Amino acid sequence: MFKALILSELKKQKEALSIPYEAISSRAGVGIATIKRAFAGHDISFDTLEKIAIALDCEISIKPKHSPKALYQEQIEKKAHEIVNRVIHSSALENQIPRDEAQRKMFTQAKAIISKMPKSQIWA
Repeated sequence: MFKALILSELKKQKEALSIPYEAISSRAGVGIATIKRAFAGHDISFDTLEKIAIALDCEISIKPKHSPKALYQEQIEKKAHEIVNRVIHSSALENQIPRDEAQRKMFTQAKAIISKMPKSQIWA
């Protein structure tokens, strides 16, 4: 999927530059047959894809959709919900479901405890 997306952008750049396959091949140091296969949609290595990108004066990069801090906080909330939901489910089996206020308090406390854990442990 990512290769196809990258290749789509490289095709746009190729067309905008009106650069022939032979020139891309020469600039990338990759055989012309490989260049043609790549642009035809055949599977190629990321190494080859990067060489083609460089030949077309492009760079391949990854841009996070969300900040690490936001993702970390989201994971803390997810873990806290899991814990509180287990308690609620267990309490429901005994017909002792905590009130909404108590559930909110448990959630807040669970978040506080989880946020003190080593960051690597909250992803499990």
